[in-house]
Amino acid sequence: MNVHNMMEEAVQDLLDSQWQYLNLSCHCDECRADVLALSLNRLKPHYVRQRTGLMYTKAGLMTEQSRATILTAIVESAKIVSASPHHSQTSDERHK
Repeated sequence: MNVHNMMEEAVQDLLDSQWQYLNLSCHCDECRADVLALSLNRLKPHYVRQRTGLMYTKAGLMTEQSRATILTAIVESAKIVSASPHHSQTSDERHK
């Protein structure tokens, strides 16, 4: 039986579109993954197992309120990751 967390897809899509606008000390892939993981931990998952459930849930996650909730989680997570990145190099060293 396959299940899929639609919230992960919704967060990833919004993170992709807003990544360049986030005020982060580092925009590396590790920091991006940390922001994604932290955001998902702050949000309620939406699991589906059938195509009809997928479409219904996707429509629900596209509302203005849902997008605002997801964006808030992303911004809060970005602040935490920016203040304490989990990699050992500075952002200048990572972007060379």
